[in-house]
Amino acid sequence: MSKPPILFATCPPGLEGVLDAELARHGFRSREIKPGGVHFRGSPLRANRLLATASRVLLPVARFKATDFDDLVAGASAVDWSPYGGVTPKVSAARSRLFHTGAVAERLGALLPAGDTALYCRLMHDRCTLQIDTSGEHLHKRGWRTETGQAPLRETLAAQILALAGWEPGVPLVDPCCGSGTFIIEAAVQAAGLAPGRLRSFACERWWRSELVPTGDAVPTILRGSDRSKAAVAAARHNAERAGVAVDLQVASARQVEAPAPTGLLVANPPYGRRAEDLATAWDELGALLAGPFAGWKAAILSPERGLARRLRREPETRYHLRNGGLNVDLLILPPA
Repeated sequence: MSKPPILFATCPPGLEGVLDAELARHGFRSREIKPGGVHFRGSPLRANRLLATASRVLLPVARFKATDFDDLVAGASAVDWSPYGGVTPKVSAARSRLFHTGAVAERLGALLPAGDTALYCRLMHDRCTLQIDTSGEHLHKRGWRTETGQAPLRETLAAQILALAGWEPGVPLVDPCCGSGTFIIEAAVQAAGLAPGRLRSFACERWWRSELVPTGDAVPTILRGSDRSKAAVAAARHNAERAGVAVDLQVASARQVEAPAPTGLLVANPPYGRRAEDLATAWDELGALLAGPFAGWKAAILSPERGLARRLRREPETRYHLRNGGLNVDLLILPPA
């Protein structure tokens, strides 16, 4: 494959603009935003290694009308599957005459060479799209987090939240509820100019050419995380070591945290649901921080309900609706007091 192909990077609905901005920052061209992701032209290996906010990178190989199994077989047979070393079909269907996903997967499985590479078959309005999964495991699996606390945040979601909050390397960042360190480590990787996918392998390496993805410039950045749980902070330290980044981590309750600079971003995924015995106290402590030592700081807080959000003592300037661990949550962007 001499010319970089058109690829499709996926992301949760509503975050396509964040992903498109990241693709532009890395110099990927021919971008086109679609529901659930962005089309672009580039190397699949480079995209998988560089993108922090994408869920997967797919390679579209065919799109054709498919009102019956004859159409399906004809369309799939027209593709040269030899470069990919065998595939496993994964089928979704909506508003199509071919609606039995199991039967479609069985027919494709009998027709195509079998292998470990996932082939995503999407049937919508009697149109079939076939896409090769170039990523393998979900891209939130960076390769450094082997220890987690309660309700861990996906690394991709952490990167998306940092982008929505407008954070960039050089801006001080504090997480007073750091858990296993996802926010702080994701920010540290960016500040160090490292590729988020540098520690893992990808499905496309079985058939795409090897290439070197250069590191960026490191930007000195204040990065501090704390948590009242000794076990969580220990896990965060171990994760940071595996990620190859240096961050300031300490055991402390929210009310003990001090602001290391006049301005910056305070980010938090505070306790909620079954994660805390005393939710009101935890959120009141966070509100006290925002009204006290961090009054001059912007904040990005994940909140599952507005009753808790009122305890932060600030009105959000922006509210984004996201999902975290299967729960509907709001990301509240709070301006400085």
